[in-house]
Formats: sequence, structure tokens, C-alpha cells
Amino acid sequence: MVHPPTRSLARLAWHRLRAGLVGALIAVAAAGVAQSATPGPRGDAEPHFAALVSREESIVVSVRALGLDGEYGGFNENGWKDVPPPDPLSGDGGSGALPTDPSLSLASGFVIDADGWVLTNAHAVVGAKRLRVRLADGGEAAARIAGYDLRTDLALLRLERHGLPVARIGDPKKVAVGDWVFTIGAPFGLELSVTAGIVSAYPRFLPGGGGVPMLQTDAAINPGSSGSPLFNLKGEVIGINSMMLSGSGGYEGVSLALPIDVAMRVVADLRSRGYVQRSHLGAQVQEVTPELARSFGLDAPMGALVLSVAQGGPAEQAGLRTGDIVLGVEGAPDRRYVTLQQAVASAAPGEPMQLEVWRRNARLTVTLHPAAIEPDASAASPPATSPDPRLGLVVEELTPARRSVLRLAGGGVGVRSTRGPAWYAGLRSGDAILAVNDVTVADVAAFDAALAAARASGRPVAFLIQRGSVIGYLAVDADD
Repeated sequence: MVHPPTRSLARLAWHRLRAGLVGALIAVAAAGVAQSATPGPRGDAEPHFAALVSREESIVVSVRALGLDGEYGGFNENGWKDVPPPDPLSGDGGSGALPTDPSLSLASGFVIDADGWVLTNAHAVVGAKRLRVRLADGGEAAARIAGYDLRTDLALLRLERHGLPVARIGDPKKVAVGDWVFTIGAPFGLELSVTAGIVSAYPRFLPGGGGVPMLQTDAAINPGSSGSPLFNLKGEVIGINSMMLSGSGGYEGVSLALPIDVAMRVVADLRSRGYVQRSHLGAQVQEVTPELARSFGLDAPMGALVLSVAQGGPAEQAGLRTGDIVLGVEGAPDRRYVTLQQAVASAAPGEPMQLEVWRRNARLTVTLHPAAIEPDASAASPPATSPDPRLGLVVEELTPARRSVLRLAGGGVGVRSTRGPAWYAGLRSGDAILAVNDVTVADVAAFDAALAAARASGRPVAFLIQRGSVIGYLAVDADD
């Protein structure tokens, strides 16, 4: 059947129109895809983490703290003990259970100077008798605490290594809420793990935080992530992960990092003085609530309400008294309580400060000379202890019954208990030691002789271990 010419032309026009519409829709979709991959208004590109991670992971380290003691030693912000490497003789990489040994923790850190300067969290290392740092290339080095600051939870470590890759420092002031960020750390001891998220809030001030600003993100951190670097999409470090807010002890969506500019100011003080210099008013103060603002005749809550002044302190000498409200410092427009805390803390001791004060419905200006806060206790290395000749091992003769269970015709000693270097290397109570390096041992006396000879070389000692039906060598380093 032949269609009339007018009808054929109409159908042809319709097909062309439909093809044009489809092409236009495809073009629009393609343009949308292309647009999503182009830089945004601040030059930020869509997140492509693979190249960034491969370039920046070389600056990240794992920190192992041994012989921890005291309030801060080894515990993270939720009271969790960080996790050591899995048991090498378990056959399956370990059970994943948390360790019970109180002498070891694992945290993260990153290199800020090629000559062996590493930044991590104070709560992970303060009180440790020995520190070991594992670099991203698998190498290890002993470390010492060069200084720490509990207020910002920072510790500066020094390694005897040189020529290390160094973090590129970014500017947190350029960070906007919603920006992509990522971190590389060792959650639960799983080294060089990468997580990503966005900036949730900045600055975030926590109650009782002393006015220290924090970067809030939803990038997952967990026990072992403490001290890990927080990166922007340029691969620059913009913060150091310090804590998470959690009701369970695990990640629940709120992670907090100290901005890197704050951290580097602390580092500068630690390297030059060995402590962080801060100042105080010599007065107890509290934040002004909306109700208190109305009580004292202020239009809005602002500043710090003076509760008491220390006798002979800067506040008393300046004439401040109970009931005064310090509105601001040096005429600064930002009158928040946390801003006042930061301004006073960062002021040079003895240098005059102009304070704007609200007293009995009137404003006045007073001059105050802040005093220096006593620095944290010295972070010097602990005194040397006498070396343990058995590397943390307590051994005993094997009974005939035990030899029968292990199917040993003769030789070997039993492990009664372990701690320190032996525990970290993986030796456990109930193991049998069959040889020290390549020397088989028949009894405790032979074991002690072989161990003394092996240690004379200054190298790690290899123990041939039997655990159940599994046999293998474990190396123990006296420095661990």
C-alpha cells in the first residue's frame, strides 16, 4: 500500500523530530555528567581518592607504645585499648579479639619533617616506656617523645631516621562544610586503611574543651586511628584525627580532628621550648547563657562571666571582680566565649591586653597583664631500666605429660608466661620453645645459654615455637 505523499512527509518529519529530541536529551545528560566532573566554585574536583592515597600514604606511620602507664597511656578517648597485630601462629591471621595485655597500644601518626619528626596523639603514647614506629614502607624505628601537650592531645615524636617523605600542610581556614576529606590510619591495627567523608562542621567547640576548635567530619575513625592525618582533595593535611563521639566505643558518624594550623603552632612551641606557652586571666569564668544575659542586662549572650578572682593574680590587679562580664579582647567583633578563651590562652604572658567589660549595665575598658600557665610535666624519656635477659619470657622444664601431648621425644622448654617484647612478637603461655635461632635446646639451662649467645649479636632473636600442632619461628626484638 502506498501512502499519500503528505502523510509520508508528516511521518518523516515526526521521526526526525523524535530523533532530534532523543539526541538533545542525550546531549543534556552528557553535559550534566561532564559538569559533575568539573571543578566547583572553589576549584574542588569530584573526589578521586586512588591517586591521592597512593601519593600520600608514604607519610603515614603506625605507633606502638610499650609499657604504658598512667592516666593517658594507651587508652583512646572511649577507653578502648588499641589492637596489636594478629597472632602469627594462629593459622588464620588471628581471632580478631581485643588484646588483654595492658602494656601495648597501636595508634597512627604522620611525618612532618624529613629528619624524623612525627606527630601523633598524646593519649596514645604518654607514659610509655618504649616507642616503636612502623613506616609505610614496612621499616621500623625506635622513637622518643620530644614533647607533648595534653590540652590539644598532641605528642611530637623523634625518630633516628632521615630523608623521610613529609606531609604537605594545608590551610584549614579554607575548609568549607561539605568539602570532601579522607584519612589514612590503622583502625583496630589494620595499617594504611583509608576512609573518606565530608566536613560536617567547622569550627566545632566541645564543652570543657578549653576553647580549642575542632574539625568535625563523618570520615570513619576507630581505635587505632588516633593521630592519623586528615587530608583535603589536594592531598594536604588539614587536621590530625583525635577522637570520635560514640556511645558504643566504635564509629557512629562523628569524628573530630584538631586543625593542622593549631597543631603546627603547638609543634613550634614544643620544638623551641619543649612545652606550649599559654596564658590565663587569674579568674574563674563561665559562659553567658541567654538567661544570664537577661539577668545582667545584656541584649544577647556573649563573653565570659567572672565567678571569682585569684588573690594577687592578673584579674585582681586589673580590677576585675565577681559579676563582671568580659565581653571581648582588643575590640574584636567576635564576642563568643570560646573566642575569648583562645585569645587569652594565646596572649604573650605579661603583655598588656585591653578587655571590654560589662559591669552594672555599663561598658568599661580595663588593662590586664595575663600570666603564664604552668606547662605540662616534662615529657623526657623514662629512666633506663635493667635489661630483661629473657626478653619478657618466663620458661620452665617440660613435663613428660606435656611432651607426650606435643609428641616431643626430647628437648624444648615450656613458656609459662610472656610480656613486653616476647608478648608483642606473638609468644604465649603454653608454647614450647624448641630452638633459639638454629640451636636446639634440651632444657632451661641450654635455653639460657643459647639465648645469651644469640643476644650478643645485637640482632633480634628467632625462637622455634610449637603451639599445638603448629610450628614456626617468631623473631623477638629486644627494643620492643
